[in-house]
Amino acid sequence: MDDSDASVDAVVEYCDTQARLLSGQSERLSGEIDAILDEIDAEAAAVRERLAEHEDRADTPQQPSRPGDGVDEATVDELESKQATVADKQARLDDIGALAARYVDLAESLQEGDADVTDAITQVLELEAAADAQQFFDERETLLETATDQ
Repeated sequence: MDDSDASVDAVVEYCDTQARLLSGQSERLSGEIDAILDEIDAEAAAVRERLAEHEDRADTPQQPSRPGDGVDEATVDELESKQATVADKQARLDDIGALAARYVDLAESLQEGDADVTDAITQVLELEAAADAQQFFDERETLLETATDQ
């Protein structure tokens, strides 16, 4: 193995590391989404229970039921807000998954191909620029950020 092969191997390892870091983020984000969905389910069950209790009360001329009794607007707003949060987190999760897959694909391509180190680094820089990769790595500088800081 010559220095060029070793350097390409280092780029492959970088791609694998980035993919693993993204996988960790994905797991954390999935846990957050699951927790919010559990909260939504619990709150929705409580709303259904209040509505069922309301329906069980007889609708009499002395006390007619009103649409929406048993559910306040704040509860609905809170549920909608949590649903929006889940949608935002799911979109980020999808983006993380797509970027991780692109890093893995690039690593495999570099391992199987005959790219030299300059070409390998160029491909990583292009991937990171196209995907705006730095937004996914708060605690780590991407290769693109390192290259542009110079």
